[in-house]
Amino acid sequence: MVTATETETDDDSVIVLASPADPNQTLQLDCFDEELSEIQKEYYEKGLKEHNDVKNRLKELIGNAHNIYSGEIFSAYEILGPAPELESFSKPISAFNKKEPKRERGRKREPEPRAVDSDDDDEDTIPLSRRKAKIKKEMKVKEVKKEKVEKSPSITSVSNVRPTESTAIGGLVVGTEAAKKKPAVVDLTKEDNAGDSTEVAFNKLNGKTFPSLVVVARPSLKVKDSFKNDRSALDNKVKGVLMHPAVKFTEWLIQNGLIKSEQQCQVHTGRNLKLGMYSDAAKFPYSGGYVWISQCCPTRFVSVFNRSIFEAAPYAPTVLLKLIYHWVCQTNVTNVVQWVKVDNLYLKNFYSWLRSACTIALQSHMGKMGGHNKKIEIGVISLGTTTQDGKQRQVKVEVLGIFDPDQKIVRLRAVEPLADGENNHKKRFQKILEPLADWVQKDSTILTDLTVDKNVLHSMGFKNIVQVSPQDQARAPNSNAQIMDYLRRIVPRMFQNTLSLLSRQIIQQFLDELVWREQYGTSPGQAFDNIVSHISEQTKVESKEPFTTRLTKVSANPYKMWVTTKSGKRK
Repeated sequence: MVTATETETDDDSVIVLASPADPNQTLQLDCFDEELSEIQKEYYEKGLKEHNDVKNRLKELIGNAHNIYSGEIFSAYEILGPAPELESFSKPISAFNKKEPKRERGRKREPEPRAVDSDDDDEDTIPLSRRKAKIKKEMKVKEVKKEKVEKSPSITSVSNVRPTESTAIGGLVVGTEAAKKKPAVVDLTKEDNAGDSTEVAFNKLNGKTFPSLVVVARPSLKVKDSFKNDRSALDNKVKGVLMHPAVKFTEWLIQNGLIKSEQQCQVHTGRNLKLGMYSDAAKFPYSGGYVWISQCCPTRFVSVFNRSIFEAAPYAPTVLLKLIYHWVCQTNVTNVVQWVKVDNLYLKNFYSWLRSACTIALQSHMGKMGGHNKKIEIGVISLGTTTQDGKQRQVKVEVLGIFDPDQKIVRLRAVEPLADGENNHKKRFQKILEPLADWVQKDSTILTDLTVDKNVLHSMGFKNIVQVSPQDQARAPNSNAQIMDYLRRIVPRMFQNTLSLLSRQIIQQFLDELVWREQYGTSPGQAFDNIVSHISEQTKVESKEPFTTRLTKVSANPYKMWVTTKSGKRK
């Protein structure tokens, strides 16, 4: 047992602890775990639910936000537009700094001189004349500070903002840490992802290029020798644009619609921004100082490249214009990488965006083919891979071809084949011929061969059908010989060495590009003007997501109808 004795001294008390008499006796106490009561459990579950609700709400907000800083410990996000139930966070930065100055009634009183504390031992030794001078000096300093405080705080908050191209909303990231980071390769396709993963794995193993960069879609239906001569004219045109100073180059982009001519405030809906010229053009070197500003959000600077194909690009806009030129001219990929100095992965993504623009253009501008007493040729081929011994053949994709012999217009669709072991002939052609409902007039005369199921065409509403045997295709006047020749000669040549490495979505991208080039890009000059025009059309579309994000979604699913009418319905 522990005993204590207390002795008193002159200063304080002293407590002396005596050792226990029995060495087995200790101060350790027995304890046991007590189960939580129902009230305690209910309180704990309530707190846990609130914690999860807050965490999920934050994740939802951050999911729609833009990451503007990411460090080892902290990350900063910018919430675009009004956030529900967070009115204070939806205000511009200047709104937090603005404070209404206190209103004082009547005349301003002159500051009264403070009396000198006579108890201060230090000031007693100072002569009276020096003490008065010191008081006047302190009064002047306080008056100057008061005048600075009474000035409008909103002006100082705006002047403290130091915008640059990389910090402006939707600006380029040339030379920043974000540009140095290689974007993660994310497969956005829900189907056939094995093809995309194979392409990425091939790139990592080979280290040279992506298989999709090797595919070349060459038009052949309307190409004339005279069209080839416009290459030199296009070269001079592009060189002239690239020689422009930054200001004039930006004006050329606006005039041609590659960047928006109007921008709206993302915080205050319906308020248009004003295109201004920043005093220090070095802060916006690629636009020559052009930047979008507003009176409602004076601290928010919006880049002229916002919501365009140049947004957040790690390269200068002149570099991206060169990439458009080389895509149009179908320059060898190795030369593009060496001459333009771009990353292989960015080049792959940029070219897929251009193919997405082709997909949207076809949906926007190409109407239904054929009509009364007009002939439309229809053909189907299967593309696949074979083993080295040639004994086994696996169908990768089936390609539907539709051709207007009078207008020289072609449409192509890559269709997933039926699963192995499924030999339903009717179901197969229902799947293959599905696009005819959107592409061909019902009163057209369909020219096809005996391999196509005639009953499926009848069930779709096509009554005028002419079928010939494959042996008579070349001799018969009403046959599908031209589309079958196109499908057998042009299409397989595109995917000669890359078919097994490409997904069905990527194959459809290239079929759309081929159709687009047959219609809008038979020569380099025509292709350049039309791709600029079609990118311009999509740049004008108002959307809450970045332009390149929309194009990425189109490339992930080129089968979807992406064009909307003014009423909001799919075209």
